[in-house]
Amino acid sequence: MQPRQLLFTALSALMIIVTSCKPKAPVDETKQKNHQDTHKIEITFTPGMMEGDKFLPSNEASATIIASQASGWRQDKVITVRTDTPYFVQVKHYSKSGQPINREYATNGEDRIHQHFFMPKIKNSELKATDIMDYKYLDTDPWDAPISTDAKVIGKENPIGLKGTMTFKVPTEHLQIRLRLLHARGSKWSSEGKVSLFYQPSIWTANGQYDLDFTFEVNVVSKK
Repeated sequence: MQPRQLLFTALSALMIIVTSCKPKAPVDETKQKNHQDTHKIEITFTPGMMEGDKFLPSNEASATIIASQASGWRQDKVITVRTDTPYFVQVKHYSKSGQPINREYATNGEDRIHQHFFMPKIKNSELKATDIMDYKYLDTDPWDAPISTDAKVIGKENPIGLKGTMTFKVPTEHLQIRLRLLHARGSKWSSEGKVSLFYQPSIWTANGQYDLDFTFEVNVVSKK
């Protein structure tokens, strides 16, 4: 082989090695959505009690708040809830065509970048979020297990917020709750494997976006 041919062959082999070793750019999950956009949401409150990680609904009727893009994200009604009563809160998302899309937020790896936040606020009050209410993520495996279930609860390790329990602590008229659905850029977990609290997106999610961000109200009365 001639020196020139030998040099060309060596350079070609080197280029192949360099190209194959080039690290892949990280995927920006906010630009490559694997789900449809939410155009309508239903938030259903069902009173009951907890036994461990299992929710047991009472015989009382549930109440549902509905809001949509078509209504400018204005809720259809304000419901009344009681203090010191666990409420199973189920969030249902719908696409523009009216198709349920909860599955799209909970499967195909989307669970690792999505988390609902419930951020309470009383006007002109110094109360902290945890003074106002508590929320426990009750997401399950499988994701669509029914309201009262023996399915494995994964909400503590992998909080999505499609299902959970909310308990109100103080009577409040027109309690505002800001509902935000995080779409993390890479992961909702920190590098140490930590997740955000239900009322506060953490600093490691600061470069994410939100697939949903609106505020609804409930009236909270004292438990009799």
